[in-house]
Amino acid sequence: MKAEGIELAEMNMILLKKVEELTLHIIEQNKRLEALEEKAND
Repeated sequence: MKAEGIELAEMNMILLKKVEELTLHIIEQNKRLEALEEKAND
């Protein structure tokens, strides 16, 4: 049971890290999109 608990905790950490990476990627893409939209509106 303990081994499974440790694996789950590790898996949660990995998943949280991935979620954070994807969130940062989305924020970066939004910035690029806003810049392109601004450029297109000029």
